[in-house]
Amino acid sequence: MSRRAAIYNTVAGTRVPRTALARLAEIVLRGERRKQGVVLVFIDDRRMSSLNRQFRGKDKTTDVLSFNMNEPDDPLLGEIYISIAEARRNAREYGIPPTQEILKLFCHGLLHLCGIHHPTPKKRAVMAAKEDAYLRRLARSC
Repeated sequence: MSRRAAIYNTVAGTRVPRTALARLAEIVLRGERRKQGVVLVFIDDRRMSSLNRQFRGKDKTTDVLSFNMNEPDDPLLGEIYISIAEARRNAREYGIPPTQEILKLFCHGLLHLCGIHHPTPKKRAVMAAKEDAYLRRLARSC
């Protein structure tokens, strides 16, 4: 476990890029001036569908969900859940390695926890630019 990211993988037979994920958490949280840490949990589609239904009212799976703790003094900024299966499907669709998609989803979730949202095209562009910048910083740090 890194100082800023506790990473849990609940999907048997699957490996996740823990070192890169921990480094990305440091980069994004420092860049967004956040002192708290996060919890990242990799789950299967069934669990993701359940969370999506329970918290968003959508009866389907999704790739990433973020839950902010909303407590300024809490050492935990929030929790991020990523569906391994959905990340793999996205990666195939986009023609990229699954690890790259997992890192992008984690970055996206982290930015949501930091208060960046994308309800409009302009805000989607801001989110995408931040994701790209942080992922480039991660690539340079390796």
